[in-house]
Amino acid sequence: MSEDLLKQFEDVTSASHDIAEQYLARNGNDMAEALNDYYRDTEGRKPTPAAEPKEKSDRKFRSMAEIRDAEERPMDDDDDEKNFFTGGEKSGLQVENPDNQGDDDKEKSPMNLVEDLLKKAEREAGQPDTREPIKQPKAPKFKGAGYKLGSVEDKIESSKIEDPNAVNRPQIPEKVTRKITFWKEGFQVDEGKLYRYDDPANSQYLDELNQGRAPLGLLNVQMFQDVDVQVVKKLDESFKPPKRKAGGFIGEGRRLGSPIPGEPIVVGGLDSQKEQQQEKEEEQEEKQEEKKEEEGSGDARIQIRLAHGERIVHGFNSSDTVSAIFDFVADKTEDTRPWTLATTFPMKLLDTMKDQTIAESGLANSVVVQRHK
Repeated sequence: MSEDLLKQFEDVTSASHDIAEQYLARNGNDMAEALNDYYRDTEGRKPTPAAEPKEKSDRKFRSMAEIRDAEERPMDDDDDEKNFFTGGEKSGLQVENPDNQGDDDKEKSPMNLVEDLLKKAEREAGQPDTREPIKQPKAPKFKGAGYKLGSVEDKIESSKIEDPNAVNRPQIPEKVTRKITFWKEGFQVDEGKLYRYDDPANSQYLDELNQGRAPLGLLNVQMFQDVDVQVVKKLDESFKPPKRKAGGFIGEGRRLGSPIPGEPIVVGGLDSQKEQQQEKEEEQEEKQEEKKEEEGSGDARIQIRLAHGERIVHGFNSSDTVSAIFDFVADKTEDTRPWTLATTFPMKLLDTMKDQTIAESGLANSVVVQRHK
């Protein structure tokens, strides 16, 4: 940041170095915007300098040159005090002093705007609303598209004519009501968030409300929509965030009398229940037999790791050849790709050992892995 700008700001406003740096940084080093921003934030007027006493002249006569100079001197000298001039040796900037403007044009602080708005609401509280509601445009009696008949002799096909007013017919939204609550720290629209007074962006909302205009974004209304604004004064109370509404039921329910998923549906009486229980027992016995058959009853138990990740522990006989292991794995494999079997560590392929017995190959109580070629 330029030290010349800081010095110019300090010379004009008599503010400290930190304040000058703050306002210039906030306004992008724009001297005019920074000065206007500074005077908006400061309340009251600067003391008017005392007028210099006019020199008394004991002379009873003046020359013609003095009379001509007095007539040519502008009478409106006070306007010069409304402006400041700042700049360097070869450049200058004229800045209008907001403190010297009239009371009607002077920008007010957010709290002054709130007080004016509350006073206006008190004055207009008992007055009836004399505004005429915006009427909806009358819809035409005929709606829709039409058809122009063609001619066979002239070879003209029928054509569809769309309604020209179907798209351009405006719809004016209905009148709504908004409640603005003024708290100690800021104001709130309905049950929404808090708009703080110390945020400069919110001063524009207050200014528009004072002028009788509805900020579309603040009140969530559309252009030309009627809105009634209700004002609640709670300047002595701190902002109370709205309580979070309890959400609805989330999950799943179950209708009484409906069947439970996974449970068998009993249609008959006791006989049907016994039959179902017997079928369950038979299924469990078959599963146990299949498990025993899969595990095997041999004395040489081998853990087999299939290529798709499944692990099987099967009991072979020590007198069985290694080819029996290949046959067992082939029954469990659905993949058509070529594969082979090998030990884990040290890795040794079993293709050349198919004619040996499991005892001779030393594969009893070992781990065999299926690998794709």
